Amino acid sequence: MKVWSIEELSALMRYTNAEVAEITGRSIEEVGDKRQQVNIERCAWDKYDPDREDS
Repeated sequence: MKVWSIEELSALMRYTNAEVAEITGRSIEEVGDKRQQVNIERCAWDKYDPDREDS
């Protein structure tokens, strides 16, 4: 898997997975995996999981 460019990451924020796959030539699965990774990092889900918050 090649490194994502700034332009590709920017497209990821603006378009659907299918559109990003068409624009970048990457598979829909690869785009979906990258979107999930970016969301986890951006929302800090790897450090804070609100579903497991202690009462």
